[in-house]
Amino acid sequence: MADKLFFFVDPKNIVDSNFTLDKTESKHLLKVLRVKVGSEIWLTDGCGKSYRAIFKKSRNDIVSGKILDVLPQYGENALKISCAIGILKKNKMDLVVEKNTELGTTRIIPLILDRGIKLNVNVERLQKIAKAAIKQCGRSVIPEIFNPIKLADLLKTYENNNLIVCHDSGKPIDSQLLKSAKNNKEILLLIGPEGDFSNSEIMLLKKHDAKFINLGKRRLRSETAVVVALSLLNNILDN
Repeated sequence: MADKLFFFVDPKNIVDSNFTLDKTESKHLLKVLRVKVGSEIWLTDGCGKSYRAIFKKSRNDIVSGKILDVLPQYGENALKISCAIGILKKNKMDLVVEKNTELGTTRIIPLILDRGIKLNVNVERLQKIAKAAIKQCGRSVIPEIFNPIKLADLLKTYENNNLIVCHDSGKPIDSQLLKSAKNNKEILLLIGPEGDFSNSEIMLLKKHDAKFINLGKRRLRSETAVVVALSLLNNILDN
């Protein structure tokens, strides 16, 4: 069993230093994980705070207890990373959302692109996946899941110029590339669909001064590129 067991707590269910879990989380604690009264547990509200707590009692299968410590931004990066990715087929978007969440992304933006096959995603389903993933990895913020948007429309609304695009034409990522990003405290990572970005999309990104990075000699699937790119970004930013 993991050392830290995280459960989602609604901020409304925290009064002073006392918490109450909802039916779903209480059932998971009592029936699935079989946590004993008096055990230390961890809570996350998905809004920016995590808590170290004690499971005090269960009444009518509803768990309550005492908060010991409040930990703002627990498990969060100092630099915000948003990930915009071409919509993928089948359950690949589920994987993308799960791994984005585990790797600290704050916003996940499905892109409608020229070579993309799908135009829609089930936002509600993806939100549930993200919520489950923050408990697994121990984060305090649930990433925001956007409705699908066209690349041109996204770039019109994105005021920050810290655009990093995964593409074969780019250079290996290094700390110099992220120097300006640290000043603005935000990065928008862009990853193409299974057919990659079109030439017109590449030109559009260049007009917005996007920086292009190469993830290595091998050609990666989009869902793999997410994990590789975010891992590299996190490694540089952490150091």
